[in-house]
Amino acid sequence: MKNNKNTLGWEIINYVSLALCIFGQMTVGYIYLVAQFAYLIANAVAVVRDFKIGLPKSNCVRDITFFTITLALIVLRFCGI
Repeated sequence: MKNNKNTLGWEIINYVSLALCIFGQMTVGYIYLVAQFAYLIANAVAVVRDFKIGLPKSNCVRDITFFTITLALIVLRFCGI
């Protein structure tokens, strides 16, 4: 039974990640940094989820890559580039 609750929890977390990505897509043209931070949080959640539920390495690499790209975009924006 514990496994079902755990799976449901990670499923809900995945929906939160999806909602943050949708929010980021909708706001990136208007409030760039808010959107990028939404992406950053969504990507961080995805990375943690990947490792916690033992998803394949390709999922981990994809989500770490997206997290890194988003973090780089935020850093570049703060540097004025």
